[in-house]
Amino acid sequence: MKIYLIRHGETTANVEKRFAGVLNVSLTEKGVGQAVLTGEKLKEIAFDAIYSSDLIRAQETARLISTHQAVSPVILPSLREMNFGIWEGLKMAEIKEKDGELLNQWFVDFEHFVVPEGESVKEMFERVTEAYNKIIEPYSKDDDIKIAIVAHGGVIQALMSYLCFGDNTGYWKFRIENCGIAIVEYVMGYPVIRALNQ
Repeated sequence: MKIYLIRHGETTANVEKRFAGVLNVSLTEKGVGQAVLTGEKLKEIAFDAIYSSDLIRAQETARLISTHQAVSPVILPSLREMNFGIWEGLKMAEIKEKDGELLNQWFVDFEHFVVPEGESVKEMFERVTEAYNKIIEPYSKDDDIKIAIVAHGGVIQALMSYLCFGDNTGYWKFRIENCGIAIVEYVMGYPVIRALNQ
C-alpha cells in the first residue's frame, strides 16, 4: 500500500501570511498552476481512491489532480486544517498585538493549548489520525493499493508525526510545501517514508 499525502496549492492566505485553518480561502493563480502540475506528475499512478478535506482549497486541488484519474475525490470534513478560532484570518503580528499572552501560552504548550473558539493541536491530531486509520482500514497493507489524501500543512505534519513517532511530538519537525507530495509505503506492515515535498 502506498499513501500519497498532498498539500493544497498556494492560497491568498499563504501569500498574505494569514492564519487560515477552517477559514475558506481560494487558490491563487499560482496555486491552481501547482495543482495542475501535481496532477500531471501523478497521472501515471492509478489511484484506487482520492480523499480530500472539505475546505475549498483542498477540494479544488483534489479536483485538478483527479482530472487524470478514474476516481473522484471523496470529501471528508475530518481532514480539515486545525481550527484557529479567534485567530482565523489574522497575521502573526496582529495576534501578538491582540492576544500576546495567549500566543505565549500556545508556544509553551502547543499540544494542549486550545485557541479560543478553536481547537488544540492534540484535538486536531486525534481527529486526523482517526480519519487516516478509517481510510486505510478496509485494505491490507500488503495490497497493491494507492491512495491520495489531499489536505493541509498541519494535517500532513500531524500524520507524518504519527507515522514516524507514534504521537504528535514530531509535529514541528516537518515543513510541508504547497502541493508538496509525501509518499508513505507500507513494508511488512510498517510505514516507510519514501518522499517528502516531492
